[in-house]
Amino acid sequence: MKTTYVRVIAKLACRRADPGTLVGKTAYLFDADPLRDDFLSASTVQPDGTAGFLFDLSSSRSLDSLFERKPDLYCVVKSADDAVVYRSEIHRNTDFLSVDPVSHEQQRTIQIVFSEATA
Repeated sequence: MKTTYVRVIAKLACRRADPGTLVGKTAYLFDADPLRDDFLSASTVQPDGTAGFLFDLSSSRSLDSLFERKPDLYCVVKSADDAVVYRSEIHRNTDFLSVDPVSHEQQRTIQIVFSEATA
């Protein structure tokens, strides 16, 4: 299977969490699936509230989503004691393989603003 590395530059928008408390903590990127969510990558939250993730797109495929090409992404930030301090809403059908109309190249880097989940 061909390896296709893709990058997500995530901006973590907070509703309840204090944005300053996320800095330096580990953010985890997941693909939401019907049976079991797939872990994709981890990154440290930067002072500007962003986290950069790099992963092989095939990591989003699993037994409950064998042909998935547009993963449903969400972020979780955990404290040092493994408590969830931030969870984003799901960004559905993220298309990493779309073609730029000008350069005619695939868009392998996507910037997403993740909103904090309300529940």
